[in-house]
Amino acid sequence: MLTTRSLALAAAVLVATTVRPGQAQTAPTTAPPAWAARLDSVALAALSSSKAPGATVAVVVNGRLAYAQGYGLANVETKQRMTPDMLLRVGSVTKMFTGTMLAELAEQQRIDMAQPIGEIVPSLKGKKVGAVTTQQLMTHSAGWLDNAVPYGRMGEGALGEVMREVSDSLFFTEPGRTFSYSNPSISMAGYVGEVAGKQRFAALVESLVMRPAGMRLSTFKPLEALTYPIALGHQAGANGMQIVRPMPENTAQWAAGFLFATAPELARYTIALMNGGMIDGAQAFSAGAVRRVTTGYVAHPGGSGLDSAMYGYGLLVGRSGTDRVWTHGGSINGYNASITMLPDRKAAVIVLVNGPGVGIDAIESAALQMAVGYTEPKVSAPAPREANASERAALVGRYAQGRNVLEVLEQDGALRVKQGVAVMNAKLVGANELLVTPPQGSALHIFVRSENGRATYLYAGSRAYARQ
Repeated sequence: MLTTRSLALAAAVLVATTVRPGQAQTAPTTAPPAWAARLDSVALAALSSSKAPGATVAVVVNGRLAYAQGYGLANVETKQRMTPDMLLRVGSVTKMFTGTMLAELAEQQRIDMAQPIGEIVPSLKGKKVGAVTTQQLMTHSAGWLDNAVPYGRMGEGALGEVMREVSDSLFFTEPGRTFSYSNPSISMAGYVGEVAGKQRFAALVESLVMRPAGMRLSTFKPLEALTYPIALGHQAGANGMQIVRPMPENTAQWAAGFLFATAPELARYTIALMNGGMIDGAQAFSAGAVRRVTTGYVAHPGGSGLDSAMYGYGLLVGRSGTDRVWTHGGSINGYNASITMLPDRKAAVIVLVNGPGVGIDAIESAALQMAVGYTEPKVSAPAPREANASERAALVGRYAQGRNVLEVLEQDGALRVKQGVAVMNAKLVGANELLVTPPQGSALHIFVRSENGRATYLYAGSRAYARQ
């Protein structure tokens, strides 16, 4: 699949599209497209076979919003129906907005992305963490650990309070060595932007990215989001889906994953991004900022289903067949999200869910096929095989990211992977992928980076584990 996110949907209630005034240049036509009913059927099938209460979908065709729809429920307690312009949290989709803000600051020469951040944040000067660059932070190549903290400090001063005090213990490997997904690194990048831009982080993203793109409702601020139609996040409980209480909030990680947005407003962002920053005949953000955001800088291990996959500023960029693809997913307690763009076709699909994430790929793929005739190329992977003696010797070892440890073992002439107390069978797929089979559940794909004939990093879920 183009992406690796998923979506689980339930409570099959189809509701009508709403189009906000003042968006004539990108609003769908009055009559829905010919494929709309078929796309609705795909979504409804997902709703009937899964657990999440609802979803919103927006489809961009030829640089215009062609369709926006809400499915299911926004709230399982009140039975409020989902409408397409409801706000949902979008998790790590937020990162592309942080990246666009920084790119715009760089184009305005208000920040040097290659400058050590200790030169911008004085409290970090002289520390190892202060020697990394904003470019490394924004591309997950600073060598920092990952964590995602859904509950934390509140108030817009919290970003600086936390980031000014970070220590060198954040490192698990040297900066610039490899890609490894890190929410703290994006949070720090957001704070560096706040300092360089001389304005609070949220205000910078609003003024430089969202409001110029016509995103009127989207916000980082929960107390503003709650004044608009909003879909609450849900998770599985003892009696089925239940509302996540309290609502997640950690201002110190806003830059990494806390944006509230609607599917049609995210569609406006994709239209501007695919059009060199232009929307409705005006320049929302500069063409130079778009180039910075959509340039691939660091190789993404395993490719996430794309050829030649690289990470830009909050975007995974690569190819699928002859098509360029820009994509990112997101997840935060009670919500899942995905944006996928085919920039050469000026097409995009946005899927937002207020629950678990099983099936986003199916909706996304169906929408792209129906709307623009895109069919993902079939790729045949090599059959899994037992590693030979030299391959086992190159892999055996202990790999870690902080307290998270993977061990590759050799037992009875075969590879095993140990995580915690679980010891799992492992086979090679090609030369640089391990297919790990747990006693229960789905198989895991772990990618391998080798140097001088010896594995140096393992990658699980985009996060690197360094050989110890």
